[in-house]
Amino acid sequence: MSFDGVCDVELVRQFKSGNAAAFDAIVQRFQDRVFRLASVWLYDEQAAADVAQEVFVRGYKGLRSFRFRSAPFTWLYRTTRNVCNEFNRLRKTEPLDDEPLDPTSAPERDVSNYESARQVRKLVAGLPERQREVVVLRIFEDLSVKETAQSMGCREGTVKALLHKATEKLKTRMQHAGISNE
Repeated sequence: MSFDGVCDVELVRQFKSGNAAAFDAIVQRFQDRVFRLASVWLYDEQAAADVAQEVFVRGYKGLRSFRFRSAPFTWLYRTTRNVCNEFNRLRKTEPLDDEPLDPTSAPERDVSNYESARQVRKLVAGLPERQREVVVLRIFEDLSVKETAQSMGCREGTVKALLHKATEKLKTRMQHAGISNE
């Protein structure tokens, strides 16, 4: 059965009514986003993959009692955040400053882009938690202000204020690090 064009809420409804294939569609639809979020918080792809798997295990159990007070992605986002926090409490994780570069796999320009991206990720990681969260959701996940506010459980004005503070800090830090923000 194809779920193309079926909205997220309808997928959850179908899953709750016993259609296991709907859950497979939910995983397919959100697995990349959940993995990216976990990667930003954990700085470790293997740990992010483990967390993403745990998020969907919990999702399988928890979506049966989903009450539709928020969007399904908002619920998965909060679950991802909670699992990442649990993972970090169990195993202290630090940003990978010395990620290996494979110079044979990329041209010089790609290596430079990789280094810049690694530096930006490190700068984002240095933001206060709520500011970092807003940056991840608004910029990396491209959620609207309203969706970000729902995901974070705050007001839209709070999202705007946090994003403004975060972007100002990032601009300053990028200038000091010699990273172009164009």
